[in-house]
Amino acid sequence: MKHFAATLLMVAALQSAWAAPTLPNINTNNVITITNAAYGAVGNGVFTNTTAISNAITAASLGGNTNGLLGGMVRIPLGIFLCGPLLLKNNVGLQIDGGAVLRLLPYGSYPGAPYTNAAAVSDFIYGASLTNIAVTGSGSIDGQGSPWWPGYKTNERPVIIYFSSCSRVLLQGFTSSNPPAPHIAIKGNNAGNVTFQGITLKAPSSSDPTNPSHNTDGVDFAETNALFQDCVIDTGDDNIAFGSSAGLVKDVLVTNCTFLAGHGVSIGSYTSSGVSNLTVANCTFDGTDNGVRLKSQRDRGGLIQNLNYNNLMMTNVDWPFLIYSYYEFGLGTITIANPAYAANVAATDTVTSVTSTTPIWRNITFSNITAYANNSRPALMIWGLPQMNVSNVLFKNVTLSANRIGEIFNARGIQFIDSRLNSPSGTNSLEFFNASIIISNSAPTNTLFTFNGLTTNGYGNTLSLYNALGTLKNTNAFDDGPLTLAASTFTVSNNLNLSPATVLNLTLSTNPTKVAVAGNLVLGGTNNISAGVGFTNGAYTVMTYTGALSGSAPTLGLVPAGYNYAFDTNTAGQVKLVVTLPAPSAPTNLVASASNLLLNLKWNSVSGAASYNLKRGNTNGGPYPTIFSGLTATNYADANVTNAVNYFYVVTAMAGLESTNSTPANAIPLPSNQPTNLTAQVAGNLLQLSWPQTHLGWRLQIQTNNLSSGLSTNWVTVANSANFMSTNIFINPANGAVFLRLVYP
Repeated sequence: MKHFAATLLMVAALQSAWAAPTLPNINTNNVITITNAAYGAVGNGVFTNTTAISNAITAASLGGNTNGLLGGMVRIPLGIFLCGPLLLKNNVGLQIDGGAVLRLLPYGSYPGAPYTNAAAVSDFIYGASLTNIAVTGSGSIDGQGSPWWPGYKTNERPVIIYFSSCSRVLLQGFTSSNPPAPHIAIKGNNAGNVTFQGITLKAPSSSDPTNPSHNTDGVDFAETNALFQDCVIDTGDDNIAFGSSAGLVKDVLVTNCTFLAGHGVSIGSYTSSGVSNLTVANCTFDGTDNGVRLKSQRDRGGLIQNLNYNNLMMTNVDWPFLIYSYYEFGLGTITIANPAYAANVAATDTVTSVTSTTPIWRNITFSNITAYANNSRPALMIWGLPQMNVSNVLFKNVTLSANRIGEIFNARGIQFIDSRLNSPSGTNSLEFFNASIIISNSAPTNTLFTFNGLTTNGYGNTLSLYNALGTLKNTNAFDDGPLTLAASTFTVSNNLNLSPATVLNLTLSTNPTKVAVAGNLVLGGTNNISAGVGFTNGAYTVMTYTGALSGSAPTLGLVPAGYNYAFDTNTAGQVKLVVTLPAPSAPTNLVASASNLLLNLKWNSVSGAASYNLKRGNTNGGPYPTIFSGLTATNYADANVTNAVNYFYVVTAMAGLESTNSTPANAIPLPSNQPTNLTAQVAGNLLQLSWPQTHLGWRLQIQTNNLSSGLSTNWVTVANSANFMSTNIFINPANGAVFLRLVYP
């Protein structure tokens, strides 16, 4: 028994909020073997050993203190030991050796016959308000249950092991077969610390063609702080059934278990005491009727929350995921349920107020699960009450393959992340009524979700797609939305009429986001716009259609600030939202300054401007043709100028649109300041003078003196010579010598 604690180390890290249950500390030095002469048990399968084993239990409970341990172990050795009801006691472990069989007295001989009276039949191994107890060993318990099963609806029947309000409980290693009723029931008042490890529970399936068992649950459990590890449960009803009206279920881990025939890992149908913080991880389901089955109804419910199902494999499971608050309908009704059926129930059902027995399902996560179902039942069913919807259910990295996938009714916040719902071509991924469903992927994908549903009697549906593809068969299921799309295409397979109340939430990015209508489109409603990755000004196709277009452009609700928006329906088959940046402010403080054959311009930057356009004219007030566009700096040197010409400039800013012109600035280029030669040519009595264009603006000066006198200071500027590059001077020989020069202005 010293190996008990070591078995818990490998699972303690699976759930940070979960703490391994405290194991019993039983005195393993005090071992009482039931075949000893003092007790006289006989393992021949015929002798009744009830008294012998009961006396051994009493003796073990009186065991002395050894190394701080109390009580003792009752050992059942090799043999077949027929027995009636046993009452376990504090500090006692029942150890069934390998090859040993502890067998219930047969039907008719078991105490309490006839079993149809009101008195309860005593359970086989029973304990109430005990602590420090165990049933261990590699042997087996045989319930001889076959004769009990036909009367399961009327007979009182014994449970193999029933512990009520017991704590520090260990069930380890043994095999239980063919119980008259459930194999094990552990319920109570939050006594807690219960460990199931390596046990095997077996009974024929309830659908077995020759000898079906009925109500042979593997474990009925309503306690706190528990571990189920390395167990195999193959039985005729719930493999494990959590919940009751007798005790809260809280802080439970189920890990590395195998579930074969049975109704799956269930919660309910009685859940009024509540279930929370349950984790089922690293388990396999093969041929179970259900995988995860959460069931209740109005008079049996309670708060069920914070459930986690991780790393599961389900093969040939009829109902991999089942959450419903209409247990009274029976599985036959659940099997045929569709949106029209759910709508009829909502219309005719009496909606009662929420009470302490109303089923509340919320905060449930399914992750890293692969499930295969091979029948016509909906492999995924979520059906809450109108007055208390199922809420916040997450399917993350779940692959579900079935002939019929999912029905979701009266549910909110049902989210599929990176999940695949595989069904035959032409069938729906999900059918829904009064539901809010979110489909999202880490990156855009080609996986298609096909929806169908119904909206009626004031009940509406909302859909949200992120990096996903969806198609809707019945437009009525969409109703007024809201429909939320981000990097997603949502295809409507017939006409779509966007009523004034319809709301579309569109996140626009570099990936397409649109509603594709395979028919006529009537525009209307309200569009809310969000900025996705790469959102900027441009034209976004937000709707397409193949038929006729009518109606009025949608009203824009919430939009990213800083842009202008307009719908464009000029392209046949497309509705575009044109996003433009508003015109920026005109630049200010434009200054033009002249230098040698160059005009330097500068201006103040404009907030939000992507570039600038510089314009130039020769007249104040324009026109101003553009001489340079796409400037990113706030200055420019204009060398394409002519001396002595007065230039007028304006500048504009660009940010999608162009601003108005700035206030004009003007300047005249200065000529070269380097001396140059005059070119002179005599033609008759005229002296023809010219100088380079680079010196346009220099002044021509003249003086007439006696040649012998040389130069003096009496220079005279030739009129208007600064505006020309050539001139003619009349030559009069009587005037004497003529001197000419160019003077820099």
